[in-house]
Amino acid sequence: MSFSERREYSKVSLDYYLLTPNELSQLAKYCENNPQFTYSAADGPKPIITHLHCHLEEETINSYAIDHNFEKTSNNLFKREQTETEIEFEKNGTGKIILTTVYEYL
Repeated sequence: MSFSERREYSKVSLDYYLLTPNELSQLAKYCENNPQFTYSAADGPKPIITHLHCHLEEETINSYAIDHNFEKTSNNLFKREQTETEIEFEKNGTGKIILTTVYEYL
């Protein structure tokens, strides 16, 4: 398997086990539709960026983040200092989360 700058994959892929951060693996269990992932490799100062594409309730991410020592730094961003990890989410027009992103700074 070769790793490129960008990979798209699902939960039934070997990429899922190799590339998906634990935070997104845990959140994917709560997806209301079929989760899809996009991985982007770190490059220089750019962090590893992994996207989870699925519908989630905002309360699910809020609860997960608080339970796992993330601090809410803005309306849609959580940060955990000790691991230099951030979780960001985007909502659609109905308030449902449609994209969750984990940034891992090396």
